[in-house]
Amino acid sequence: MLVAKMFRLIVRGRVNYRLLVIQMAQLGVNSIPISCLVMAFVGASLTYILAGEFVKRGAGWAVGAMLLLVLLREMIPVLTSVVMAGFVGASITSEIGSMEITEQIDALKALSTDPDWYLTLPRMLGVVLMMPIIGAFAGYAAFFSGYLMAHTRTGLNYPLFMFAVPKFVEFSDYRACLIKLVIFGATVALVGCYYGFNTKGGAAGVGRAVTASVVTSIVLIFALDLILMPVQFTK
Repeated sequence: MLVAKMFRLIVRGRVNYRLLVIQMAQLGVNSIPISCLVMAFVGASLTYILAGEFVKRGAGWAVGAMLLLVLLREMIPVLTSVVMAGFVGASITSEIGSMEITEQIDALKALSTDPDWYLTLPRMLGVVLMMPIIGAFAGYAAFFSGYLMAHTRTGLNYPLFMFAVPKFVEFSDYRACLIKLVIFGATVALVGCYYGFNTKGGAAGVGRAVTASVVTSIVLIFALDLILMPVQFTK
């Protein structure tokens, strides 16, 4: 029902752009450093395994391409979204949950302001619009750290590291990554808002809502990743 209401508000053009820009900065821009840090460690760890095995078998030229494929198809959308669930989803739930238990949501309704329009829509659109940008920064951090690991461990130079990328990586891989990032971002924001609006029981209730929000978001991310698996193999 919340998804349907957001869709109706967007179709009707009821978007407060000032609130949207604020949420894009707070939820999106502030998430870039932690996402890049996590993905840099992921890229280096993956390359440590890939470079060692591929170079040992005389296929060092394929390390960069295999790393980028794994990142685009799974690691960037899934792990970036998991980071967002813990960083952004928890923030959204705690903020709206605190407003709920202090009756600020009721005050908005008394002023004839739709809480979903004022609170949910800017946060959902802000996260959705920023997810591709966050994913791009995080993906570059992972790929670059992967190259540094490959160069340090096996001595691969950059031209050889990039040699097979144009042959193996296709546009459909980037498209699938983008689709997943958008869907996972919307999921994190909507789940966070849902649990925030349904917070009960004071400060302890906010804690329970935040925990439930993060856990639900992570489970849904992995479930949706499996459901969307055919998308990344559609040319």
